[in-house]
Amino acid sequence: MTDPTDSDDDNAPSGVDRLLSRFGPVPARDPDRPAPGPRPTGEPVGRPRPRPVAERVVAVPDRSEPAPLFDEPHDDVFGESAPPPVETAPAETVFAEIEPLEPALDPIEVIDRRDWVRMPRRTGPMFRFLVIAFVVGLGASAAYGRVTNWFDEQIDPPGEPGAAVEFAIPSGATANDVTQTLYSEGVIANPTIFRYWLSDNFDGEFQAGDYSCVRENMSFDEVLACLDGEGPLPPQFFSITIPEGLRIDEVLRRLNQENPSYTIADLERDVRATLVSVGLTGVPERPLPDSPDPTGSGKEGLLFPATYQIDEKKGSDTLDILIRMADTMEQKFESAVADLGRDPVIEELGLTDYEVLTLASLVEEEARVPEDRAKIARVIYNRLVENWSLGIDATACYAAQKPCADLTIEDLESDSPWNTRNPNSRGLPPTPIAAPGEAAIRAALQPEPGPWMYYVLTEPSGAHTFAETEAEFLAAKELCQERDLC
Repeated sequence: MTDPTDSDDDNAPSGVDRLLSRFGPVPARDPDRPAPGPRPTGEPVGRPRPRPVAERVVAVPDRSEPAPLFDEPHDDVFGESAPPPVETAPAETVFAEIEPLEPALDPIEVIDRRDWVRMPRRTGPMFRFLVIAFVVGLGASAAYGRVTNWFDEQIDPPGEPGAAVEFAIPSGATANDVTQTLYSEGVIANPTIFRYWLSDNFDGEFQAGDYSCVRENMSFDEVLACLDGEGPLPPQFFSITIPEGLRIDEVLRRLNQENPSYTIADLERDVRATLVSVGLTGVPERPLPDSPDPTGSGKEGLLFPATYQIDEKKGSDTLDILIRMADTMEQKFESAVADLGRDPVIEELGLTDYEVLTLASLVEEEARVPEDRAKIARVIYNRLVENWSLGIDATACYAAQKPCADLTIEDLESDSPWNTRNPNSRGLPPTPIAAPGEAAIRAALQPEPGPWMYYVLTEPSGAHTFAETEAEFLAAKELCQERDLC
């Protein structure tokens, strides 16, 4: 019986040999060669020492005809039988036929791939982590440096400031408006960064006006020092003066005389604008029919007479000056009411603010000296309470649109509601007849107490005599005629 261990399978080619045989002849297995893999503990790891040339077995292929590159056995793939094993000749016979190499050359060593051993890495994970961290940190540092340099150049651009810029901040402009204007004029390099920088370095408001210190390519600190430190240029003004007691057409002509840039056509157009208004009770929303107002604006008596400072830049803006005059009238009236209040007779008669302003215009036209204003106002109130005709010559002059020296009998008897000389007329005229000043407004709000029903010009200085009875009135009238005052 045969021992299975004595089988010839030990000489049969292994699977590895068959695989390697596809790429060329495989050397015959050396039974004394140690198997690949881990070595015993006591044996050093390394490549086996080369054996003498005489002990090697080399398979010499037939070089008469080179084998095809892919002409390998495929018995395990296609089921074909493997070629017979290559016969080898003894080493002495093979090397006897080969000329020996020069003695200086080392013998050729055939290395089996099964002898390869993977060597351990020379560096650990910590070293690799440190190298990667160093490279990343170096890149981040370079990027941060570039960003920082760019940011600094936005705040303080290189080079000196450039040419001067005509820069102005209009009234009511916000910080964002100023920032955008600075950027559009080339003063700052980045408006977004300037806004954030400004919020940390400035908490006030920029003054409106013209600035001469603004230049191109300025740093943020230089811009702030200019706008907040140096400030705007002092505005250039000129003044115009409108006296009290002028009718509205006379006011417009006076504005034109004081400043020829205010043309009459522009003034007459803009005085009709809705922006020229006074927020007092009883002011008509539109012009009254048959009004003597030659402008047809319905704004008679609503433009406050005073001296106004006009910015040279607005020297031709007629709407601006008219709005200012109307706003001033409203402010002066409300300020007088806050200081003095309203006399009880105003409430007794149920007069609106506009009617009190109308009464003030009568006082403005009739009074010649300051001390007479409050007394004349009391006479008018007393006559309104008694429902008398006011009989004021100035109203007849306004109704006729004439100087009082040119009045005729027909003018005095006119049926116009603005003519209080007509005996059938009662109450105040529908609108003011002139622009009252502050003193006349205060006299209309707080008339001097007294029973007077008449006043007559009796003094060359312009003072009047005030009478309670008709007899006193006739005596004063006779004195006025004797002195050629009436």
